[in-house]
Amino acid sequence: MELPDEVAIMTLPNAILFPQALLPLYIFEPRYRAMLKQSLESQRMFAVALPHTSSSPNLVPHRIAGVGLIRACVDKPDGTSNLILQGVSRVRFTDFVQERPFYVGRIEILSTEESNALEVEALSVKVLEMIGTMHDTGEIQAEGILKFLNEIKDYDALADIVTYSFIDDVSRKQDILETLNLRQRLQKVIFALRRQSSDGPTLG
Repeated sequence: MELPDEVAIMTLPNAILFPQALLPLYIFEPRYRAMLKQSLESQRMFAVALPHTSSSPNLVPHRIAGVGLIRACVDKPDGTSNLILQGVSRVRFTDFVQERPFYVGRIEILSTEESNALEVEALSVKVLEMIGTMHDTGEIQAEGILKFLNEIKDYDALADIVTYSFIDDVSRKQDILETLNLRQRLQKVIFALRRQSSDGPTLG
């Protein structure tokens, strides 16, 4: 899929968009309503980025984020919208060409770095074992996705889907999003799941 050189950015404090993930969004702020209109009239794409914690109230986005494609959009009579955004790529913002009413960034597409295949496969098996155990103990709810995860042969996608679906801590999610080396990314997924499991039950 061809991405534009520049994309609008929706900066959200509790949402990170990973490739292939489906992110439901409710658009109600006037600036993001304008952003959505502009996106629908062009490539139907925009980015979702986590803000720097020290950036309030300007919500300066992190330089690495996810770009998504609007798969479905339902407009309401009051001007708000519900939509489904599907992640298509990791990107780095090389420059912000607009800051108000919403950010627009010039993007560089980020690709996953190759890693030792045997190490990656072993780490992926470990991730799946942990998800299965956490589901069996009630720490997460993975009934609808567990079979799908076990059939995935794309370990890049596996790491991203598990992170998006089951890891709660947004700072850890952002760190995993920024990790391009697949072996290191899977190691961070395992660490995050282990830490989350030790913190007690949660619903994923």
